[in-house]
Amino acid sequence: MNIKFNKTLVRMVLVSLYALAVPALVKLTITGDVIFLPPFPRWIFLCVYLFFFNLNSEGNFAFDRYLNKKIPWFYFPRKRLLLQSCFIFGWSLTTLGVPFTTWYFLNGRSLIYPPFSVFVFIASVVMLTGFIGVSLTINFFRQWKTTLLEVEHLEQEKLKLNYKVLQNQVNPHFLFNSLNVLISEIRHNPDTAETFTRKLSLMYRYVLQSKNHDLIPLNNEIEFIYSYIYLNQVRVGTALNVSIDIDDEAKYSCLPPITLQILIENAMKHNVMNEENPLYITMETPDRETLVIKNNLNPKQSLNSTKTGLSNIKARYKLIHEDGFKTEKNETQFIATVPLLVE
Repeated sequence: MNIKFNKTLVRMVLVSLYALAVPALVKLTITGDVIFLPPFPRWIFLCVYLFFFNLNSEGNFAFDRYLNKKIPWFYFPRKRLLLQSCFIFGWSLTTLGVPFTTWYFLNGRSLIYPPFSVFVFIASVVMLTGFIGVSLTINFFRQWKTTLLEVEHLEQEKLKLNYKVLQNQVNPHFLFNSLNVLISEIRHNPDTAETFTRKLSLMYRYVLQSKNHDLIPLNNEIEFIYSYIYLNQVRVGTALNVSIDIDDEAKYSCLPPITLQILIENAMKHNVMNEENPLYITMETPDRETLVIKNNLNPKQSLNSTKTGLSNIKARYKLIHEDGFKTEKNETQFIATVPLLVE
Protein backbone atom coordinates (compact mmCIF):
# COMPACT_ATOMS: atom_id res chain seq x y z
CA MET A 1 0.00 0.00 0.00
CA ASN A 2 2.85 2.38 0.88
CA ILE A 3 4.62 1.61 -2.41
CA LYS A 4 1.47 2.41 -4.36
CA PHE A 5 0.99 5.66 -2.43
CA ASN A 6 4.62 6.66 -2.97
CA LYS A 7 4.36 6.04 -6.71
CA THR A 8 1.21 8.16 -6.90
CA LEU A 9 2.85 10.94 -4.88
CA VAL A 10 5.96 10.97 -7.09
CA ARG A 11 3.80 11.01 -10.22
CA MET A 12 1.74 13.95 -8.93
CA VAL A 13 4.89 15.89 -8.08
CA LEU A 14 6.32 15.34 -11.56
CA VAL A 15 3.04 16.32 -13.22
CA SER A 16 2.86 19.46 -11.05
CA LEU A 17 6.41 20.42 -11.98
CA TYR A 18 5.57 19.92 -15.65
CA ALA A 19 2.41 22.00 -15.23
CA LEU A 20 4.45 24.84 -13.66
CA ALA A 21 6.98 24.66 -16.49
CA VAL A 22 4.24 25.18 -19.09
CA PRO A 23 3.37 28.82 -18.16
CA ALA A 24 7.10 29.58 -17.85
CA LEU A 25 7.54 28.33 -21.42
CA VAL A 26 4.52 30.32 -22.56
CA LYS A 27 5.93 33.46 -20.93
CA LEU A 28 9.11 33.15 -23.00
CA THR A 29 7.04 33.37 -26.20
CA ILE A 30 5.28 36.59 -25.22
CA THR A 31 6.38 39.86 -26.72
CA GLY A 32 5.04 43.10 -25.34
CA ASP A 33 3.39 43.99 -22.08
CA VAL A 34 0.86 41.22 -21.54
CA ILE A 35 0.08 40.68 -17.88
CA PHE A 36 -2.26 37.99 -16.58
CA LEU A 37 -4.30 39.20 -13.62
CA PRO A 38 -6.94 36.68 -12.46
CA PRO A 39 -9.96 38.10 -10.58
CA PHE A 40 -8.99 36.12 -7.46
CA PRO A 41 -5.73 35.45 -5.60
CA ARG A 42 -3.00 33.85 -7.70
CA TRP A 43 -2.49 30.98 -5.27
CA ILE A 44 -6.12 29.91 -5.73
CA PHE A 45 -5.70 30.00 -9.49
CA LEU A 46 -2.46 28.02 -9.16
CA CYS A 47 -4.14 25.35 -7.02
CA VAL A 48 -7.03 24.99 -9.46
CA TYR A 49 -4.57 24.87 -12.36
CA LEU A 50 -2.48 22.11 -10.75
CA PHE A 51 -5.63 20.25 -9.69
CA PHE A 52 -6.88 19.92 -13.27
CA PHE A 53 -3.49 18.82 -14.57
CA ASN A 54 -3.26 16.09 -11.91
CA LEU A 55 -6.91 15.19 -12.38
CA ASN A 56 -6.11 14.50 -16.01
CA SER A 57 -3.20 12.16 -15.30
CA GLU A 58 -4.65 10.39 -12.25
CA GLY A 59 -7.99 9.85 -13.99
CA ASN A 60 -6.22 8.15 -16.90
CA PHE A 61 -4.20 5.91 -14.59
CA ALA A 62 -7.26 5.03 -12.49
CA PHE A 63 -9.18 4.05 -15.62
CA ASP A 64 -6.19 1.98 -16.74
CA ARG A 65 -6.23 0.06 -13.44
CA TYR A 66 -9.97 -0.49 -13.77
CA LEU A 67 -9.57 -1.87 -17.30
CA ASN A 68 -6.75 -4.14 -16.12
CA LYS A 69 -9.35 -5.95 -14.02
CA LYS A 70 -12.32 -5.83 -16.38
CA ILE A 71 -10.78 -5.93 -19.87
CA PRO A 72 -7.19 -7.25 -19.66
CA TRP A 73 -4.90 -6.48 -22.59
CA PHE A 74 -4.04 -10.14 -23.08
CA TYR A 75 -7.61 -11.28 -23.66
CA PHE A 76 -9.21 -8.21 -25.31
CA PRO A 77 -6.42 -6.23 -27.06
CA ARG A 78 -8.54 -4.48 -29.72
CA LYS A 79 -11.41 -3.61 -27.40
CA ARG A 80 -8.96 -2.39 -24.75
CA LEU A 81 -7.04 -0.20 -27.23
CA LEU A 82 -10.24 1.41 -28.51
CA LEU A 83 -11.68 2.07 -25.05
CA GLN A 84 -8.44 3.38 -23.58
CA SER A 85 -7.70 5.66 -26.54
CA CYS A 86 -11.20 7.13 -26.47
CA PHE A 87 -10.99 7.68 -22.73
CA ILE A 88 -7.59 9.40 -22.89
CA PHE A 89 -8.85 11.76 -25.57
CA GLY A 90 -12.22 12.39 -23.90
CA TRP A 91 -10.81 12.77 -20.39
CA SER A 92 -8.07 15.14 -21.51
CA LEU A 93 -10.59 17.21 -23.41
CA THR A 94 -12.82 17.34 -20.34
CA THR A 95 -10.22 18.07 -17.64
CA LEU A 96 -8.09 20.53 -19.62
CA GLY A 97 -10.10 21.65 -22.63
CA VAL A 98 -13.31 22.47 -20.78
CA PRO A 99 -11.65 24.64 -18.06
CA PHE A 100 -9.60 26.41 -20.75
CA THR A 101 -12.72 27.08 -22.83
CA THR A 102 -14.67 28.20 -19.75
CA TRP A 103 -11.90 30.65 -18.86
CA TYR A 104 -11.97 31.96 -22.44
CA PHE A 105 -15.65 32.86 -22.22
CA LEU A 106 -15.39 34.24 -18.68
CA ASN A 107 -12.61 36.52 -19.95
CA GLY A 108 -14.91 38.09 -22.49
CA ARG A 109 -13.90 35.76 -25.33
CA SER A 110 -10.33 36.95 -25.20
CA LEU A 111 -7.24 34.73 -25.20
CA ILE A 112 -5.20 37.50 -23.56
CA TYR A 113 -2.02 35.93 -24.88
CA PRO A 114 -0.84 36.02 -28.50
CA PRO A 115 -1.93 33.08 -30.71
CA PHE A 116 1.56 31.55 -30.75
CA SER A 117 1.67 31.49 -26.96
CA VAL A 118 -1.73 29.77 -26.87
CA PHE A 119 -0.42 27.26 -29.40
CA VAL A 120 2.57 26.53 -27.15
CA PHE A 121 0.24 25.93 -24.20
CA ILE A 122 -1.97 23.56 -26.19
CA ALA A 123 1.08 21.72 -27.53
CA SER A 124 2.33 21.29 -23.96
CA VAL A 125 -1.01 19.78 -22.94
CA VAL A 126 -0.86 17.42 -25.91
CA MET A 127 2.67 16.44 -24.86
CA LEU A 128 1.40 15.64 -21.36
CA THR A 129 -1.24 13.38 -22.89
CA GLY A 130 1.52 11.77 -24.97
CA PHE A 131 3.61 11.17 -21.85
CA ILE A 132 0.61 9.52 -20.19
CA GLY A 133 0.16 7.36 -23.28
CA VAL A 134 3.82 6.27 -23.15
CA SER A 135 3.50 5.42 -19.46
CA LEU A 136 0.37 3.36 -20.12
CA THR A 137 2.13 1.61 -23.00
CA ILE A 138 4.95 0.60 -20.65
CA ASN A 139 2.32 -0.66 -18.23
CA PHE A 140 0.75 -2.61 -21.10
CA PHE A 141 3.98 -4.50 -21.81
CA ARG A 142 4.47 -5.22 -18.12
CA GLN A 143 0.95 -6.55 -17.77
CA TRP A 144 1.31 -8.58 -20.96
CA LYS A 145 4.47 -10.21 -19.63
CA THR A 146 2.82 -10.88 -16.26
CA THR A 147 -0.24 -12.37 -17.94
CA LEU A 148 1.92 -14.69 -20.05
CA LEU A 149 3.56 -15.97 -16.87
CA GLU A 150 0.14 -16.38 -15.22
CA VAL A 151 -1.23 -18.29 -18.21
CA GLU A 152 1.78 -20.59 -18.14
CA HIS A 153 1.29 -21.11 -14.40
CA LEU A 154 -2.43 -21.83 -14.88
CA GLU A 155 -1.66 -24.34 -17.61
CA GLN A 156 0.71 -26.12 -15.25
CA GLU A 157 -1.92 -26.06 -12.51
CA LYS A 158 -4.49 -27.42 -14.95
CA LEU A 159 -2.22 -30.33 -15.83
CA LYS A 160 -1.66 -31.03 -12.12
CA LEU A 161 -5.41 -30.93 -11.39
CA ASN A 162 -6.22 -33.18 -14.35
CA TYR A 163 -3.61 -35.62 -13.11
CA LYS A 164 -5.07 -35.52 -9.59
CA VAL A 165 -8.56 -36.14 -10.95
CA LEU A 166 -7.29 -39.09 -12.95
CA GLN A 167 -5.47 -40.40 -9.89
CA ASN A 168 -8.62 -40.10 -7.79
CA GLN A 169 -10.63 -42.13 -10.26
CA VAL A 170 -8.01 -44.83 -10.80
CA ASN A 171 -7.05 -45.04 -7.15
CA PRO A 172 -6.24 -48.58 -5.93
CA HIS A 173 -9.00 -48.71 -3.28
CA PHE A 174 -11.86 -48.09 -5.67
CA LEU A 175 -10.37 -50.35 -8.33
CA PHE A 176 -9.66 -53.22 -5.91
CA ASN A 177 -13.11 -52.95 -4.35
CA SER A 178 -14.68 -53.02 -7.80
CA LEU A 179 -12.63 -56.05 -8.85
CA ASN A 180 -13.52 -57.89 -5.63
CA VAL A 181 -17.20 -57.16 -6.23
CA LEU A 182 -16.83 -58.33 -9.83
CA ILE A 183 -15.23 -61.63 -8.79
CA SER A 184 -18.03 -62.22 -6.31
CA GLU A 185 -20.73 -61.44 -8.89
CA ILE A 186 -19.12 -63.72 -11.48
CA ARG A 187 -19.45 -66.60 -9.02
CA HIS A 188 -22.95 -65.89 -7.77
CA ASN A 189 -24.68 -63.68 -10.33
CA PRO A 190 -23.12 -63.76 -13.83
CA ASP A 191 -25.77 -61.46 -15.33
CA THR A 192 -25.00 -58.75 -12.82
CA ALA A 193 -21.28 -59.32 -13.37
CA GLU A 194 -21.66 -58.61 -17.08
CA THR A 195 -23.55 -55.36 -16.43
CA PHE A 196 -21.04 -54.43 -13.74
CA THR A 197 -18.15 -54.91 -16.16
CA ARG A 198 -19.83 -52.74 -18.79
CA LYS A 199 -20.50 -49.96 -16.28
CA LEU A 200 -16.92 -50.11 -15.00
CA SER A 201 -15.59 -49.91 -18.55
CA LEU A 202 -17.88 -46.97 -19.41
CA MET A 203 -16.81 -45.13 -16.29
CA TYR A 204 -13.08 -45.37 -16.95
CA ARG A 205 -13.53 -44.55 -20.62
CA TYR A 206 -15.39 -41.39 -19.63
CA VAL A 207 -12.62 -40.43 -17.18
CA LEU A 208 -9.95 -40.82 -19.84
CA GLN A 209 -11.96 -38.94 -22.49
CA SER A 210 -13.02 -36.05 -20.26
CA LYS A 211 -9.62 -35.27 -18.75
CA ASN A 212 -8.75 -33.11 -21.78
CA HIS A 213 -11.87 -30.93 -21.43
CA ASP A 214 -12.36 -27.94 -19.14
CA LEU A 215 -16.16 -28.28 -19.28
CA ILE A 216 -18.54 -31.17 -19.93
CA PRO A 217 -22.31 -31.01 -20.58
CA LEU A 218 -24.28 -31.86 -17.44
CA ASN A 219 -26.19 -34.50 -19.40
CA ASN A 220 -22.93 -36.41 -20.08
CA GLU A 221 -21.87 -36.08 -16.46
CA ILE A 222 -25.23 -37.47 -15.28
CA GLU A 223 -24.89 -40.51 -17.58
CA PHE A 224 -21.44 -41.14 -16.14
CA ILE A 225 -22.64 -40.74 -12.57
CA TYR A 226 -25.37 -43.37 -13.07
CA SER A 227 -22.61 -45.89 -13.84
CA TYR A 228 -20.65 -44.82 -10.77
CA ILE A 229 -23.74 -45.10 -8.55
CA TYR A 230 -24.55 -48.54 -9.94
CA LEU A 231 -21.03 -49.83 -9.17
CA ASN A 232 -21.31 -48.68 -5.56
CA GLN A 233 -24.87 -49.92 -5.10
CA VAL A 234 -23.84 -53.40 -6.21
CA ARG A 235 -21.27 -53.27 -3.41
CA VAL A 236 -23.33 -51.65 -0.60
CA GLY A 237 -26.92 -52.31 -1.70
CA THR A 238 -29.65 -50.12 -0.23
CA ALA A 239 -27.15 -48.35 2.02
CA LEU A 240 -26.70 -45.87 -0.84
CA ASN A 241 -29.71 -43.99 -2.22
CA VAL A 242 -29.31 -41.33 -4.90
CA SER A 243 -32.16 -39.23 -6.30
CA ILE A 244 -31.52 -37.14 -9.43
CA ASP A 245 -33.98 -34.48 -10.60
CA ILE A 246 -32.49 -32.38 -13.38
CA ASP A 247 -34.40 -29.80 -15.41
CA ASP A 248 -34.33 -30.54 -19.16
CA GLU A 249 -32.95 -27.09 -20.01
CA ALA A 250 -30.18 -27.40 -17.42
CA LYS A 251 -28.92 -30.67 -18.97
CA TYR A 252 -27.20 -28.72 -21.73
CA SER A 253 -25.32 -26.47 -19.31
CA CYS A 254 -21.74 -27.40 -18.44
CA LEU A 255 -19.50 -28.03 -15.45
CA PRO A 256 -15.96 -29.31 -14.89
CA PRO A 257 -15.77 -33.07 -15.55
CA ILE A 258 -15.89 -35.54 -12.65
CA THR A 259 -17.39 -32.89 -10.33
CA LEU A 260 -20.42 -35.00 -9.38
CA GLN A 261 -18.35 -38.12 -8.79
CA ILE A 262 -16.06 -36.21 -6.42
CA LEU A 263 -19.05 -34.92 -4.44
CA ILE A 264 -20.67 -38.36 -4.17
CA GLU A 265 -17.36 -39.93 -3.19
CA ASN A 266 -16.90 -37.18 -0.59
CA ALA A 267 -20.31 -37.99 0.92
CA MET A 268 -19.56 -41.73 1.06
CA LYS A 269 -16.09 -41.16 2.50
CA HIS A 270 -17.22 -38.96 5.40
CA ASN A 271 -20.43 -40.73 6.47
CA VAL A 272 -21.34 -44.11 7.89
CA MET A 273 -23.17 -46.04 5.18
CA ASN A 274 -25.01 -49.28 6.01
CA GLU A 275 -28.55 -50.66 6.06
CA GLU A 276 -29.21 -49.19 9.50
CA ASN A 277 -27.78 -45.82 8.50
CA PRO A 278 -28.35 -45.36 4.77
CA LEU A 279 -26.81 -42.45 2.90
CA TYR A 280 -29.31 -40.32 0.98
CA ILE A 281 -28.00 -38.07 -1.77
CA THR A 282 -30.16 -35.74 -3.86
CA MET A 283 -29.25 -33.77 -6.98
CA GLU A 284 -31.55 -31.08 -8.30
CA THR A 285 -31.50 -27.91 -10.37
CA PRO A 286 -33.48 -25.07 -8.78
CA ASP A 287 -32.70 -23.14 -11.98
CA ARG A 288 -30.75 -23.77 -15.18
CA GLU A 289 -27.65 -22.09 -13.78
CA THR A 290 -27.29 -24.00 -10.51
CA LEU A 291 -26.98 -27.61 -9.41
CA VAL A 292 -27.48 -28.44 -5.73
CA ILE A 293 -26.23 -31.71 -4.21
CA LYS A 294 -27.34 -32.61 -0.67
CA ASN A 295 -26.64 -35.57 1.59
CA ASN A 296 -27.70 -36.46 5.11
CA LEU A 297 -25.11 -36.53 7.86
CA ASN A 298 -23.99 -39.54 9.82
CA PRO A 299 -20.29 -38.68 10.18
CA LYS A 300 -17.65 -41.32 10.68
CA GLN A 301 -15.67 -41.16 13.88
CA SER A 302 -11.96 -40.18 13.95
CA LEU A 303 -11.70 -39.37 10.24
CA ASN A 304 -8.95 -36.95 9.35
CA SER A 305 -10.09 -35.20 6.19
CA THR A 306 -7.78 -33.23 3.91
CA LYS A 307 -10.77 -31.97 1.84
CA THR A 308 -8.72 -32.65 -1.28
CA GLY A 309 -11.77 -33.36 -3.42
CA LEU A 310 -13.60 -30.12 -2.59
CA SER A 311 -10.40 -28.10 -2.96
CA ASN A 312 -9.92 -29.72 -6.35
CA ILE A 313 -13.35 -28.54 -7.54
CA LYS A 314 -12.77 -24.99 -6.25
CA ALA A 315 -9.39 -24.85 -7.97
CA ARG A 316 -10.85 -26.04 -11.28
CA TYR A 317 -13.52 -23.33 -11.19
CA LYS A 318 -10.79 -20.82 -10.45
CA LEU A 319 -8.84 -22.01 -13.49
CA ILE A 320 -11.76 -21.17 -15.77
CA HIS A 321 -12.25 -17.80 -14.01
CA GLU A 322 -15.66 -18.66 -12.60
CA ASP A 323 -16.95 -18.23 -9.05
CA GLY A 324 -19.95 -19.66 -7.27
CA PHE A 325 -18.97 -23.13 -6.07
CA LYS A 326 -19.68 -23.31 -2.36
CA THR A 327 -20.41 -25.80 0.38
CA GLU A 328 -22.26 -25.51 3.66
CA LYS A 329 -23.25 -27.82 6.48
CA ASN A 330 -26.06 -27.66 8.99
CA GLU A 331 -27.15 -30.10 11.69
CA THR A 332 -28.71 -32.58 9.27
CA GLN A 333 -27.27 -31.97 5.79
CA PHE A 334 -24.18 -31.24 3.77
CA ILE A 335 -25.01 -29.01 0.78
CA ALA A 336 -22.85 -28.30 -2.27
CA THR A 337 -23.86 -25.63 -4.78
CA VAL A 338 -22.34 -26.10 -8.23
CA PRO A 339 -22.58 -23.31 -10.86
CA LEU A 340 -23.67 -24.49 -14.30
CA LEU A 341 -21.90 -22.69 -17.13
CA VAL A 342 -22.26 -22.10 -20.85
CA GLU A 343 -19.39 -23.57 -22.86
